[in-house]
Amino acid sequence: MAFSKVEYHPHATMRLRMRHISEAQVERTVRFPDRIYASTNPPGRLIAERHTAAGNTVRVIYVERDGGTTAHVLTVYRMGGKRS
Repeated sequence: MAFSKVEYHPHATMRLRMRHISEAQVERTVRFPDRIYASTNPPGRLIAERHTAAGNTVRVIYVERDGGTTAHVLTVYRMGGKRS
């Protein structure tokens, strides 16, 4: 994606710390996702997933802002595998 900026909702910042996920992982995920799709509940959100070298997947829920140049991250979590 062509995001020039990635910003974080306070909830996302809290989840990053709690789940030991770095901002660098989140930014790689939204800029270079392995998979991206629209959320159905609630609509208007996007979900980006990226597989990591540690064998897990980082999932980022975000909305586009500023005409699609900013990804505003709402929450993030890791699926499967082990922490990287």
